[in-house]
Amino acid sequence: MIRLFSLALLGAGAAFFHTHLKASFPTADSVVGTPPAEIALTFSSRPELPLTRITLLRADSTAVKLDRVRQGKDTLTVAARIPQALPAGRYTVVWRTASRDGHVVRGDYHFGYSTVPDSVRATAATTPPAHSHK
Repeated sequence: MIRLFSLALLGAGAAFFHTHLKASFPTADSVVGTPPAEIALTFSSRPELPLTRITLLRADSTAVKLDRVRQGKDTLTVAARIPQALPAGRYTVVWRTASRDGHVVRGDYHFGYSTVPDSVRATAATTPPAHSHK
């Protein structure tokens, strides 16, 4: 019985140490005011660069061309440059990587790019729609 309990704890501990996404640029669910020049992903442990993929999708699910994935600002971060300026819109970042133990992890998140200033977006979001009376 103790042996089974120990194995269960060991398995749970191993799962706890798998790589996971800690931060991203652009940030998940954000709306940026300038087109990002790159996608950067920071993980909880060092990702295996040869096994890492980043895909950027437009709202219509077509892919935006990215440069190859490279080491980012530190050993936990990977990045891919966006060689052309993005038009305003909603985007999805789809990523996949593996940690040193070979465990593959993947995920996705959304961000938006808008040429409308933050102050105007905030006002529009809090202003109730006008009602017309005939």
